[in-house]
Amino acid sequence: MNMRTLQSSVLFKAGLITGVSLVLGLLFDYFFYMKMPGAAFPLYIILVTFGLFAVAGFLNKKISEKALWLSVPLLFFSVMIFVRSSEILIFLNIVASMLLLLLIARLSFEGRLQNFLIIDYLKIFFLPFKFILPLFQTLSDLFSPRELNKDQKVLSQVIKGIVIAVPVLLIFLILFSSADLIFKKYITDLINIDIEPETVLRSVLVLIATLIFTGAYSYIFREAKNQNESQQNVNPSNFGHIESSILLGSVNVLFFIFILVQLAYLFGGAGNISAQGFTYAEYARRGFFELIAVSVISLLLLLAVEKFIVKNNESHARGFKILSTALVIQVIFIMVSAFTRLTLYEDAYGFTILRFYSHAFIILYKIYIDKRENAFVFRGFILVLFFLVIMNFFNPEAFIARRNIERFSMTWKLDIYYLSRLSDDAMPEMVKVINIPNEDLRKGFARELYWRAQNSKSPYLSKWQSLNISRMRAEKILDSKIRELEPYKDYRQQSVDLEGRYE
Repeated sequence: MNMRTLQSSVLFKAGLITGVSLVLGLLFDYFFYMKMPGAAFPLYIILVTFGLFAVAGFLNKKISEKALWLSVPLLFFSVMIFVRSSEILIFLNIVASMLLLLLIARLSFEGRLQNFLIIDYLKIFFLPFKFILPLFQTLSDLFSPRELNKDQKVLSQVIKGIVIAVPVLLIFLILFSSADLIFKKYITDLINIDIEPETVLRSVLVLIATLIFTGAYSYIFREAKNQNESQQNVNPSNFGHIESSILLGSVNVLFFIFILVQLAYLFGGAGNISAQGFTYAEYARRGFFELIAVSVISLLLLLAVEKFIVKNNESHARGFKILSTALVIQVIFIMVSAFTRLTLYEDAYGFTILRFYSHAFIILYKIYIDKRENAFVFRGFILVLFFLVIMNFFNPEAFIARRNIERFSMTWKLDIYYLSRLSDDAMPEMVKVINIPNEDLRKGFARELYWRAQNSKSPYLSKWQSLNISRMRAEKILDSKIRELEPYKDYRQQSVDLEGRYE
């Protein structure tokens, strides 16, 4: 059988996909079972991508350049799991890596990311369900009697029957053994094999991972007739000029009234607020997320009206532009209000992870709000990727620790309990607390760091698969200071303020 014939062979394709998937399934167990995310993650992502190229090469298929470009951010986010230890960043990087893998699966041979609508991105989350039918097709082809002689067909049918029968028999054996103790005794005596539950669990994980990759590769290399998924837009009912003017005009009026209130109170000083029975911090802490929701809904409203409005003459288009421009300007003002509220609240209560990401979201949204409807979704996708890239480089938790320590010099307040719970990304900044002039706070924080160092010793973290740059750096810092911290391991804090922060 020559190479071209082999490449077109259904059995060869099924065997190749299943073989590569089995290797990845075994490596999944070796890399991740009872391990923390670390050095193994980017290596595994590289192997998964290499598996795609290997199968494509053997089948004489060419991966789309559009999909190849997605491998660049995929590699970056996977490597950052080895670099960062922040739980939020690790979660976001893993999610981004999984979604990029699904996008690569979707775009390997057909489709353009630039043409994706919001619904297409939502469909990506459900793409694994499309792996199911190709999976069964590949497994069927693997044991198919086609292309075999008579003796080979018989052997293939025997193997197929055994493969189907074994899991069914195991299920019934487990059920019968559970139902009847005597039957269980006979089976135990007959099959005297001591199999650890962990072995069963790991075998199941290998099987699941193998099936997932078999389904994924089978979906990617399915027949071309199934590749083209329609992205045609359904032309909805048109939206008239009068309706759009009433809608946008009334929204503009409401926004303008709200802005007048903001000018009088939020930007008018504490005196105006206290006259209404509120403290400045109390007023500032309310409404941030509501204002962000208003901004997002406004942008979606503009996009919807622009998409559906009847553009039958120049005056109608001019009217829409005037109203939409006025709305955008007011939305920007509302975002400034939200940003101001958050800043005032942080001045009163300090930085936390949630408040930091809220700031970052406002900046991201401000950049995005200027974009027109054309290529809206694609630009949004690119902006989200850049946002996550910047967050990885910026190291948010180190910034939070640094800002709270700087704030201590002005307020003499510091939540050392919260600070000591930040991830290892912040450790180079956190250790500076043991040098601040407040003795009670310094000793209390030394106690927190000492027990953090003791509790961080874990066999799951010592494996090479779990190696993480931030964790290794933090461990080195704590080891160098452990003798300095040990005398305070039983120290009790002397004073705590009403908000639960140490003073």
